[in-house]
Amino acid sequence: MHVLDFVMGYVAGQRVAARAHAYSRTALANSALQSGAEVDQVNERVDRLLLVVDAMWSLLRESGWTDEQLKQRIEELDAADGVMDGRRTAKARRCTKCEAMVAADRITCAFCGAEMPSAPGALDAI
Repeated sequence: MHVLDFVMGYVAGQRVAARAHAYSRTALANSALQSGAEVDQVNERVDRLLLVVDAMWSLLRESGWTDEQLKQRIEELDAADGVMDGRRTAKARRCTKCEAMVAADRITCAFCGAEMPSAPGALDAI
């Protein structure tokens, strides 16, 4: 093996490594951009939900409802899923076709593929 062959092989290997590194950095940057866009979408949805909640509460307050009544209702809704954890967790439901249990966030049954109706009271438009 000549020194020139070794050097050429080394240079070629370095080029491949540099391309792989650049590809990896590009993929990472694209992933970060996508994650940032997803975070922006979540923030926009949260902002819309806060606006809706503020509007609803201002209407209820004008109708005579109190902060204490609101607190009590929040606690009732929180406890409805069996856990007082400050969250309202949707429960799994039965598939209308095969009777299997389907996670609340699924739109189709994982077992038979049947479409699941929207959960009652879902706020998909917000």
